[in-house]
Amino acid sequence: MKRIQFTVATNWDFKLIDELAKYPVREIYGASKSSIVGHGRPSFLLKDIKEEQIAEYIKNVHEKKMKFSYLLNAPCMGNMEYDAAYHKELLNYLQWISDIGSDNVIVTIPFLIRLIKEQFPKLKIRVSTIAHVNSVNRAKFYEAMGADEITPDVMINRDFKTLKKIKKAVKCNINLLLTDGCLYQCPFRYYHYNIVGHSSQSSHQLGGVYIDYCILNCSVIKFSNPTEVVKARWVRPEDLSHYEAIGIENFKIAGRRMSTEWILRAVKAFSSRKYEGNLVDIIQGFSMTVGVEKDPNVKMTETFVKEPKSKLIIDNTKLDGFIEFFKKQDCISMCDECNYCEQWGKKAVILDKEEAPRYVESLNDYIDDLITSREFGIDTAKPKEKKKKGLNWNPETARIFDELIKLSPPQFQSMARMAISSLAEEKAKKRVSKEVKNQDIVEAFIEGTPGPFQADMREGLKRYGLLNE
Repeated sequence: MKRIQFTVATNWDFKLIDELAKYPVREIYGASKSSIVGHGRPSFLLKDIKEEQIAEYIKNVHEKKMKFSYLLNAPCMGNMEYDAAYHKELLNYLQWISDIGSDNVIVTIPFLIRLIKEQFPKLKIRVSTIAHVNSVNRAKFYEAMGADEITPDVMINRDFKTLKKIKKAVKCNINLLLTDGCLYQCPFRYYHYNIVGHSSQSSHQLGGVYIDYCILNCSVIKFSNPTEVVKARWVRPEDLSHYEAIGIENFKIAGRRMSTEWILRAVKAFSSRKYEGNLVDIIQGFSMTVGVEKDPNVKMTETFVKEPKSKLIIDNTKLDGFIEFFKKQDCISMCDECNYCEQWGKKAVILDKEEAPRYVESLNDYIDDLITSREFGIDTAKPKEKKKKGLNWNPETARIFDELIKLSPPQFQSMARMAISSLAEEKAKKRVSKEVKNQDIVEAFIEGTPGPFQADMREGLKRYGLLNE
């Protein structure tokens, strides 16, 4: 059997280096939380590491006979790369990357590839999967620009014919990403990488703040449709031999936001070519809570807290033989004519029948707040409809409730609406009533409003004659 090699993400844990050296890992890759170029993860997900620590880390990687690649793979720099002052900063940053001993850089933007090739020839260049190299012609274009290696678009991970032709057409290495759980032909993918690229740029005017609209939609689809879970272009550890058969021997294991335990579990599974567990535990994109300590967006945190209860499982022991079909199927044109993934989804994907729908409902609720502009405190936004769930709202009570919610700061209104309306319905249920009335929202507002906002809330209640203190 041929010797396969892995490129593995780092979370900047120094202990990870010694552990990875025990496996066929040729290279470790990573980036700081933010940089002038940016990369493919939002800055809040990553460890805050100083430049001198990065230099020391790379030194330790080299001592273990492995190489290091630095990520510069944001798909857009907002045209700042063509501003003279900004361009000078860019050159200084690239010089620093070269000086600290990085062997390679991982790049998406064609201009950067040519610039690095011209001015920093010691740095080898890998084209990121974010560049969406999905054809022979595109691979040849990037090779002509100076690429030494290409990570193809994950959307062709099961297109063996195209992968084989790309491998044959170019001299540069092909490094296949194994652990990507993005939706097949995801409509949000291009936009999503632009969002996270800007969110990890040190000079962006929003300082990394954003709302991950794409993840919300992605999760709605995955947690309500097992077929799409199977369609995603992840690769099983047991199926590496099928890629070796077409000449691909270099593979990438992502997971920069993950724990050392998670990364090592994935590396062990792919190195041994076997995993008898839940593929969600070694594939990214199905759990938005694993590897995330705290999302700076409070509402996002409140939404995703329901995810673990959904218990999404991809039972890898039930997927033997799954890959064979794709050696002859033309998915890009025939997906609508086929129910292959649907059959395997029923067989191998498990979701909690009660909790998954509740999670999807909470995701859709937040999406609705975004697309109606309620999340942004816009006065003309469509009022939120009350969910009945067995209880009606007195029309006048509902009107007053909407007005009182507006007393909360705009960024907290969506969360306040959800929390306090739920409390109000609980109060009505305790009265053995099927209708929420004024007394219920009074008690809910008093109980559910944080201390700093209590005074304004109580003034509002008095204005409507609901509080006499």
